[in-house]
Amino acid sequence: MKIATFGARFFGGQIERIEEAFVNLGHEINLESPDLIFSNDPGFYEQAYGLKQRNPNAKLIFNVLDLPPHYMDHNKYDLSRYAYIHNPNRDFNPEKITNWIKKADVVTCICAEVQWQIKNWCGLDSVVIFNPIKDVSFLNLPNEHKIRNKKGIPYKYLYVGRARDMNKRFNLVYQAINQLGDGADSLAIVGSENPGWGDYYGIQEDDILNHFYNSVEYLMFPSAFKSIGLPALEAVVCQTIPIVTNDDPVTKEFWEEIGVDADKIAQSIANPEWNLKAKKFVKDNSSSFKQRFDKTSIANNILNLI
Repeated sequence: MKIATFGARFFGGQIERIEEAFVNLGHEINLESPDLIFSNDPGFYEQAYGLKQRNPNAKLIFNVLDLPPHYMDHNKYDLSRYAYIHNPNRDFNPEKITNWIKKADVVTCICAEVQWQIKNWCGLDSVVIFNPIKDVSFLNLPNEHKIRNKKGIPYKYLYVGRARDMNKRFNLVYQAINQLGDGADSLAIVGSENPGWGDYYGIQEDDILNHFYNSVEYLMFPSAFKSIGLPALEAVVCQTIPIVTNDDPVTKEFWEEIGVDADKIAQSIANPEWNLKAKKFVKDNSSSFKQRFDKTSIANNILNLI
């Protein structure tokens, strides 16, 4: 099958992983005369729709990553299910995305919560396909092979992602680690943004990121709205405990058993009973998460819609 793919292209982006899976499954990436057109996010709907107009028999799939509640107006929409984020720039309008996705043959999304958003705010049905995790795995590293800080001590915590994004709530990471009596040098940060606290390593190749996941005890990921939260899924694969908060409805979909209250992150980490439960959760779900969110599984989820 000839498949045209559209999406944001950046180091570690999802669309390249989906394309790779399509090719591995024996399909061809073709931007001229495709049988299937897949746009992974709204920034590329217009290009994808233009290709559909030139190839009317091609099936068009528009994927929705999220309808960001922290950019929506509280006076127009009921956002009571989400944690409040102070943001005066609340100009996101679901009607704009609705006008685009209703042009598609199929609308997809990356988790059940976004499926609810599409139904509630766009009035349309959608199919959950998830989004692919990176090629990470559980390494069972001995202590001497773990990544260490400048003092020669293995990192206890890891943060992955855009640490300066208001939705990511890095302030909760800072507060919890300080409450636990651990310093900035106990935290490694991987991603495009340096929050100015912790040891910052920038963007890393997947194998190095995998080494980080396998070197630490906890992934700090207290986002107000995760959408799918790929780093927290990847942490489970690596049998590292993700710190995810209960005030985000997405937590219930993937990590309900180990979600923590946003104001009690430190207390949970210090609680032996919670740690036993969390360690069991990641061990029990490591293999199933790797298979469920692997790029090949996501590609097949898309292909099954044809």
